[in-house]
Amino acid sequence: MTRYMTCLGLTALPLSALAALAPVHQNRHDLAVLVEFVQQHPEVLQSLRSIDLQQQVVHFGRDCVARFGRATVAEPRPGGAPALAFTSATCPVGPAEGVRGAAR
Repeated sequence: MTRYMTCLGLTALPLSALAALAPVHQNRHDLAVLVEFVQQHPEVLQSLRSIDLQQQVVHFGRDCVARFGRATVAEPRPGGAPALAFTSATCPVGPAEGVRGAAR
């Protein structure tokens, strides 16, 4: 009976409880996106001041900020949150260099 209740309890959990990546893995993915953005934009790299993982922003130049965010999804899906992506900047970031879906 105890096994049955445990199985029943596990199957009743929402998918979102099972889908999220551990914070260390999510942070690793997010940091890689931020660093790749900096590396692909020479003007940002040349004037880089800081990368704020918690706020999902890159500070560069003179009070410039590049913001990143996630697409909103109605239903959670396996594999964690949607990928972090460049959304806007308060200053021009210059042309992107590189080949892998560079933000412009």
